[in-house]
Amino acid sequence: MKDIYDPLTEYVNVFRDRFKEITEATFAELAGEAQVDIEANHETCRQLYETEKILSSVESYISRWKAWRLLLWLGVVAGVIYIYVCYEELRYLTPRLLVLIAVAILTAIIYLCVRVRPRLKKLKSEQGDLTATAEHFKAEAWQQMSSLNRLYDWDILTRMMSQTVPRLEFDAYFTTQRLADLKAVYHWDESFNKERSVIYSHSGLINGNPFVICRTRKMNMGAKTYYGSKTIYWTERQQGSDGKYHTVQCSETLTASYTAPFPEYFEKTRLIYGNTAAPDLIFYRKQSGLAGKENSLSFKWKKRSLRKKARNLTNGDFAMMTNEEFEVAFNTSNRNNNQQFALLFTPLAQENMLKLLRDKEVGYGDDFDFDKNLMINTIIPDHMQALNLDMNPEQYRNFDYEKAKEDFYAINARYFRAIRKYKRCGKNIVRKNHAMKQKHKAKNFEKIYLNTKENSAEKQNQRAKQCAEQ
Repeated sequence: MKDIYDPLTEYVNVFRDRFKEITEATFAELAGEAQVDIEANHETCRQLYETEKILSSVESYISRWKAWRLLLWLGVVAGVIYIYVCYEELRYLTPRLLVLIAVAILTAIIYLCVRVRPRLKKLKSEQGDLTATAEHFKAEAWQQMSSLNRLYDWDILTRMMSQTVPRLEFDAYFTTQRLADLKAVYHWDESFNKERSVIYSHSGLINGNPFVICRTRKMNMGAKTYYGSKTIYWTERQQGSDGKYHTVQCSETLTASYTAPFPEYFEKTRLIYGNTAAPDLIFYRKQSGLAGKENSLSFKWKKRSLRKKARNLTNGDFAMMTNEEFEVAFNTSNRNNNQQFALLFTPLAQENMLKLLRDKEVGYGDDFDFDKNLMINTIIPDHMQALNLDMNPEQYRNFDYEKAKEDFYAINARYFRAIRKYKRCGKNIVRKNHAMKQKHKAKNFEKIYLNTKENSAEKQNQRAKQCAEQ
């Protein structure tokens, strides 16, 4: 496979459609192996949806009749209260009005008993029958799809991604050998594990460089304030205005608060990968949101501050690149080695990174932090935090064949798009590392060739001298 110099364009023009084809072919292969009776499932689901539609209509009628019943009972209660208040307290209720209200109350009660109650009883009976029928059809549909649902496994997405991107390989599980490789070759620091636990991880190789996608949980001991209250009651003897003592009921609400240590847990998904390109370079960049906002005041202010920092020679090895838009948007002014940074982010790599930062249609824009610590690179994107990448096959299971087919592609396409953004962020480094290796090999070959040529010429001169002496 050729090198990828523009990962965003390659994703749009090549990988997205290729992944769709592989996903559709994978689902068709699984369905063929499961021998699902597709037509029978279609018919069962059609009957199920028709039953659920009728059930929804019946439930709507039940709600209306219940509301009508509530209004009638409220009218009855209001009529009784009105008669009581007007006749017992005010005594101005006329016999004619009394009779009219009584007849209305009696009519409402008769209507409730003769019409509303039987109607609701019948509708509830229909609801029960339809619910049982819908459950029967759903159980039948699940049974028809059971053979396919059993074939989904935890590695189905990673297999399809490896088929789509040949240079991307996933491990069956994160091995001790992969961890040892990160430690021995790329100087992975064990301090990362302090106060962290791994919820899930996926490891592998991209262009021969090891990577780990993991979600970790970290505990920080914070503080929490607890509040409580209690109302107390007591009686007192107090002297009234008439000079006599009376017993008085008193109360008071007591409140209290207490602050105690409280553990707080934070989860984060990140990509960690090892790469020997620019082995002495250290920088950390946070998402700025300034890509594509060259005319904004914040962009101009940031560019001015970076220029000022570049002129200050006491700030370490920092010099502005020619592409100032990249410098402002990517903003790695805390880097420690400007030469290696320039070798890593060539003009082409800078343009590709800017495209990634600007794009919010295919990608996610500038939503990631990037930490490079010598040969260990860490990317933390916001869009990955809400995704559950444990690859649980339960998410693919469905009783409807057509919905299962749609969900299978939609779920995997969403994951592929998100993970590809991971790979795009580091693709320039991976590609540059590959180019640097090729360049190094070429230099070694040239050196060997020149040495061989010099040795050959020297040997010929020695032979010529020997012949002249003889």
